[in-house]
Amino acid sequence: MLSTGLTATALGLLALAPRLPRLARRYDSAALAPIEGTPAETADPRLLQRLATWAAEGAGHGATLLPWSRPALPVPLAIAATAAGNAPAVRHFGHQLAGYHQLTRRSRVGGILYRVGVQLRPLAWFLRRRPDEPWDDAWLTDLDAGRLAALARWLPRRPTLIVLEGHAATNAGTVAKALDHAARNGDQPVRLLILGPGPAGLAATPL
Repeated sequence: MLSTGLTATALGLLALAPRLPRLARRYDSAALAPIEGTPAETADPRLLQRLATWAAEGAGHGATLLPWSRPALPVPLAIAATAAGNAPAVRHFGHQLAGYHQLTRRSRVGGILYRVGVQLRPLAWFLRRRPDEPWDDAWLTDLDAGRLAALARWLPRRPTLIVLEGHAATNAGTVAKALDHAARNGDQPVRLLILGPGPAGLAATPL
């Protein structure tokens, strides 16, 4: 019985070994900057639905048969644009997508348990991503050489929404080029949303 238990434990650790490095991944503040400000209490439900559909399309389900496999990712990087005046609604959407509301509606202990569950989620390679699982979020307004270099080597730890506003939006083409590394080598979907028309020549879905 002891030998069987040890064997099962060893096999379990062996199965988890390829996933353990994921637990050490943290939010890359050199490449990203979280959404700040208080989100609007309400937003155009039609716009929110368009944003949700765009983000989810081609994002895959995140599950794999084996712990060392990469999940199927039909659309690693998708780019869209919406009017700059929709910024409050986009902030509302980003807060919901990132799960901030999950913390505000829970007790202190419940919030801690929620965070622990999110951090341990990479170990469950066999589970499909739930619709309410939090994404990483970023809201970029300015770009410098350091930020672009960080984006060029960044790999997402979980599905990520990046919103570009102001100076960053006018340089969306440069940001999209920097994200090519994440699109080719990452295993999580990245969604790049431009507030404004976006630069000419960059194919962006209008929302």
